[in-house]
Amino acid sequence: MNAEIPWGNATVSTRWNHLFTDKLFLNTTLVYSTYDFSFGAKLDNFELKLLSGITDWNAKTNLTWIPNTEHTVKTGFDYIRHKFRPGTFSAKIGAVNISPNDVAEQFAHEFAAYISDEWKPSERFSVQAGLRATAFMQVGPFKRYLKNEFDINTDTIVYGEGDNIVTYKHLEPRLAARFILNEKSSIKASFTQNYQYIHLASISSGSMPTDLWVPSSELVKPQFGVQYAAGYFYNFADNTYETSVELYYKQYENQIEYKDGVTPGDNIGDNTDNAFVFGSGESYGAEFFIKKGSGRFTGWIGYTWSKTERTFPDINFGKTFPAKYDSRHDLSIVLNYDFTKRLNASVVFVYSTGNALTLPIGRYLVEGSIISEYGARNGYRMPAYHRADLSATYLLKKGKFFESNLNFSVYNVYNRKNPYFIFFETEGTIQDGDLKTTAKQISLFPILPSISWNFKF
Repeated sequence: MNAEIPWGNATVSTRWNHLFTDKLFLNTTLVYSTYDFSFGAKLDNFELKLLSGITDWNAKTNLTWIPNTEHTVKTGFDYIRHKFRPGTFSAKIGAVNISPNDVAEQFAHEFAAYISDEWKPSERFSVQAGLRATAFMQVGPFKRYLKNEFDINTDTIVYGEGDNIVTYKHLEPRLAARFILNEKSSIKASFTQNYQYIHLASISSGSMPTDLWVPSSELVKPQFGVQYAAGYFYNFADNTYETSVELYYKQYENQIEYKDGVTPGDNIGDNTDNAFVFGSGESYGAEFFIKKGSGRFTGWIGYTWSKTERTFPDINFGKTFPAKYDSRHDLSIVLNYDFTKRLNASVVFVYSTGNALTLPIGRYLVEGSIISEYGARNGYRMPAYHRADLSATYLLKKGKFFESNLNFSVYNVYNRKNPYFIFFETEGTIQDGDLKTTAKQISLFPILPSISWNFKF
């Protein structure tokens, strides 16, 4: 199998800061960003290509006011104009071209205004309370295809440029508190409620990199989440070491998944959101962290145990299943050592549980076509992801107008073939009765050494 996965993003931003007084200051930012992704694959006489992307124009301003030593008040406004390209799909089987499916671009406006206050009634206790008001508007141009009970398009509603299709408005309260037990330890707790208007649509059958970003719409309601968290923090050895243990629990509503047997290429002459079913989810876990922040040897270790599950009435017979990106174990280790004032080296190691996916457990020949029977939703795991990186940096002598350093690094030093996606390769023929299907893995980014010369003016 030959695969091409070109992708890229670009960002341009400008920021203006203004200090009215030493207790009142303003920060305003304008951002343009775009993300484009494509996936192309060729296997024997079959070719396919999928294109998608999202472009944002963002303006936000934040005002900070410190009226006294007990209060820090923050308020602001945020606006984003979204342009979604949910997916363009095309395929070729031998000499036969499947007409490309250009899913219409979708447009939306997103607004948010917030206010928060961090109150410190004493040196040992602080509380932060906030409220965020959000709004999301899907606007035209857009065509809504109406379906009957047989899933056949029967009519079309046409929206002109700027026409309001659907509007959502919500409030998001937030509360956090911290109590210092003594000079070495403290505890924290928080509650957050939020709405997310952009969804990530993932395909679980196999692991092809075909995730798409889609907006909330008349059919796709905004994601809703509630999170509770609590943690204990402890420093020792004159604050040389920092440690923490945090627990969290999240509840989700209005999650989306593709219907069984549906892929982005099935949206020809249809709306993207007609391909989804809806459900709920939950996530919980524990995070452990230790950091050494001073001395010649520094670094940190972080480990997270977590579980993320979903429940959809129309999937997996209504039974709960792991989310695609459920990562049971996640470990990060960063170690730094200063040999001299000019020379230092670092080692990075990361490990995470492989993504969950749905694989076929059998194949049948029906009227000359091969039909796959799939097992439990996300009932299989890709191999774990892990790698180690090494780097060394040497600080050169300062120039008159600049300073510079030389860096040598090796990415994926032991050349781990981490899985990016899995595909199925077929050998033999039905006629000869020797048809064989084998799962194969595509990996990216082998061992990559690099040398760079960095300047700072």
